[in-house]
Order: sequence, then C-alpha cells, then structure tokens
Amino acid sequence: MNVRGAASATALAALASCVHASTVERAYGGHVVEGASIEPQAYAAFLRGAMSEADGDLPTALSAYGEAARIDEDSPEIWARIGEVTCRGNARDPKADAAFARALKAAPGFPCAEAARSRCLLARGDTTGAEASARRAAEADPGADGANVLLATAPRKAGDAATRAVLVGLTLTAREPLVAWDALAKWAEGEGDVPLWSRALQEVVRIVPSRRDAVARAAELLAGTGHPSEALAVAAAAADAGVGPLGDGYPVAARLALDEAIARASVGDVQSRATRVRLSLDEAAGRALLAGERTMARKLAAELAGADPGALGARLVLAATAQDPLSVGEGRPGLAPVPSAAFVAFGAALLRATSPARASAMLRRIVHAPVVEGDERVVGPAVELVARGALPVEELPPDGIVELAARRGDPVPDALVVARANPLDARHEYLALALARPDSARARTLGAQLEAADASDPIVAAAATIMRLSSGAASADAAAKALLARDAGDPLLVATALHVAEKVGDHDVARRAREALMALGGGGLRAVE
Repeated sequence: MNVRGAASATALAALASCVHASTVERAYGGHVVEGASIEPQAYAAFLRGAMSEADGDLPTALSAYGEAARIDEDSPEIWARIGEVTCRGNARDPKADAAFARALKAAPGFPCAEAARSRCLLARGDTTGAEASARRAAEADPGADGANVLLATAPRKAGDAATRAVLVGLTLTAREPLVAWDALAKWAEGEGDVPLWSRALQEVVRIVPSRRDAVARAAELLAGTGHPSEALAVAAAAADAGVGPLGDGYPVAARLALDEAIARASVGDVQSRATRVRLSLDEAAGRALLAGERTMARKLAAELAGADPGALGARLVLAATAQDPLSVGEGRPGLAPVPSAAFVAFGAALLRATSPARASAMLRRIVHAPVVEGDERVVGPAVELVARGALPVEELPPDGIVELAARRGDPVPDALVVARANPLDARHEYLALALARPDSARARTLGAQLEAADASDPIVAAAATIMRLSSGAASADAAAKALLARDAGDPLLVATALHVAEKVGDHDVARRAREALMALGGGGLRAVE
C-alpha cells in the first residue's frame, strides 16, 4: 500500500472510532474498520473526504463530506466531520456550529461531535464552552479522544505529578493517540508544564515522524528557556523520527540530539546519531571532549583519523586528549573547515598548555566553522577563549557577545536589545536587557517568566542579580554574595558578582570575586582593573 493509502486508511480508522447506532465491519487497505451502516454512495463520498482530509486538502474533503451528507442527511459521523473540517479552515465560521448542531440533532450527546466542537471552541479561545462540550463528550463516552484530556485540566494544576499521571493515563488509553497526545501537548505548553510538554512532544513525533521540524523547533525553544534535560530528550526524539537530517534547518536541535547520545556514554550510539543528524565525527569528538568524555572523544577522533589521516579536526581532538596540543601541525590547504566544537575544545586545551598569546597565534591559522548561536556547549568555552585573549570577539555569535559583555562589564550592542532585531533566545535577551535596559517592561516580563521556570540557570541568575541593582544596594549586594557562594568556578557568575559588588561598594565580595576570577585565568577582569 502506498503512503497516501496508508495515511487515508489511518484517517478512516480514526474517524470510524466515532460510531453511532448499528455498525458494520469493512476492509480497507489491509485494515478492518468499524462504521455506521450507511448507503454505499454516501460511504464512497465519505471515504473520499477521509482521504482528502488525511492529505490536508480541506476544501476537497469538505466537498466530499457535503456530498455524503446530501445522500445520508441524518448521519452524525458525516456532520461531525463537516463541522471539524469547517472549523479547521475558519474557527469562527458559523457553518461549523450548524454542522455540529445537525450531528447532535441526529444523535443527541454524540461524543465525537461534542469532542470536535470542544476543539473548535478552544481554537476560538472559548475555554468555558470547550470544557462544557468536553465534559458532555466524556460523560457520553469515557474514551472520547481529546475530551478527557480537556476535561481533566479543569480541576487540576500544572506541575502536579498526580495530574500528569492522570492525563498520561487518559492519553494512553485514547482511541485516537495522535489527537490525544496533541491535545495533551497543547495543554501542557499553555500551562507551562515543561516535563509533560516534553513527554507529549516525544510521543507525537514518534506517531507522526513528519512533525519532526516542529518538534525540533520546540527542542531549541526548551534549550533557550533553560530546560536542558527536556531539550535533549525532545531533540533526540526528533532526530530518531527518521525523516532526513536536522542539521540544515535546526542546527541547535541537531547538536542537542548528538549531546543526548554523548550523555549515554555509548560510542556506537553517538556515531549512529551523528550520521542521522548529518554531523561529522570530529564535531561529535569535540562535543564529547567539551562534555568531559575524554575517552569517548579520543575513540571517535581516532576512528576518523584512521580513515583520513589528514582530518585536522580529529587530529586537534587527539592532541587535546593527549594533553599535547602544541604538537599539532597545520592542516593541508583545501581541507574542509574544522567543526566549531573540535576547534573550541582544542583552544581550551591550548590555554591550559600555553599563554593566551601563543594560543591565539596557533588558533588564527586554523580554518574553522563558525560557532552556532544557541549551541551552549560550545558558546560558553568560546566566550572563555575570547575573554582571555585567545580569540577575537568576532568569533562569537550574538549570545556569546552578551555573555562576554556581562563578564567584562561592557555595553551591549543596541541591535541585541531592540525587540524586532535581536536574534537572542529568551535567557540571553533577559541578560542583555538587564545590562542595557533593566527598567524596561520586557526585562521585567522575561525575568518573571524565567525566574519562575528555573532561577538556578546561570544565565538567568546572572541577569536577575544585575536587575537587583535597580531595586537598591541591599538587594543587589545580597544577590552578589549568593552568586559567589553558589559557584566560584563559573566565570559568568563570579564576574557578575564582582561587577555588582563594585557598584554597591561591597569591597569584601569584590575582593573575593576578583581572586576567584584570577584563579580561573583572569577572563572578565578588564573592565574593573
């Protein structure tokens, strides 16, 4: 059976779960589906509608369903589909209401019509009406897809473990898994329940691999709002959906998927994932090294170097893992650029082995790919290289420039704090605004959202501490002390504590922060020396 036939059979099977009165079994495309006993001509039109709906051709689906309704004007299934398809085209079209009314006149309490109407009302923003329809659907049929998910939201709160268990249980037993998981994903996203949203996204892309782009985009959003574990899991699910590479349109998601495999410490899984998302083995090796997986990094790099002795990225990682980065020779002319992860990992090893000036001289000779904006595993170490003088600031993407400004106490470029122009994720936008426009409404809104989600994220914590300066010296001083006590090994946190302490006049905190930065290599001291 071809793809169109499989999709249409699946759609028909889903539609046929909404049955009423006497039913018959029919074979279609290798599937046995159950449906109401209707006229053959009406069934043929209904089938054309189901196939067109599965293909996303809503006008043709609506026309076919209309033909079926003219033949069998009392079929609740047909009128429920007309209502749903009409609503998908225009949620406020009164013809959708008329169609749902016809379905419920033909079969009062028909659960699939009520569930479809609840989704339509939800699309209009009428949550009260949507919940009422969902309740009626659930009362008529406890297994009605989507209805139970909507109904279960009313008396419960987001983030509650019992709520998640109830909603997931309802979703797992639903007769239309995609509808149920979609409803769950929308609810969880709206309620800010990140773990539940992550779970639903993973299930959606498993059921419908063609959703992988939307799920990859969600993974990048999760990473940018400070939810790394969920971002890794969602990116991995998108990568494993198996519909082409992620790397072109969603470079951060591709790298998150690779990092998820690295975290499982299986070289074979990393190699497989790298192939799936179309990232090179020297990119994987560099990322493994930056993650502290030296043995894995060496194995990955050694395999690539064995197959291609001229692969400079692999040689850089091998030199770094052997703690002998100064032994690396120059690459051959015409070699492909070294992946940014391998380049930055090698640069970090150079800084441990030699002076920033010598490291800079060696790094300038290496042709490499640019650091990808939002690639936190690489951006942070790249900022360190720039802060210590081993790389020029031009090597940094916009989020790295903001982190460097926070560490040095430098101004943030205007383009990065203008709402329509800035390319930053939410955390880095908050940090940029804290530095440049702490009194802006946008800064306060982002702060409330991000601090409520995860105030422990280093970027969010640094921004929140800078924001405290506008609340008074005592508040800022306490926040600076908390940053320093939290992690004296994080240059961004320590540098932020230093700059805030300098401004409020806390010489003890400033001294301790300066000593901590000197122990880390001195990056970030320029502005206060």
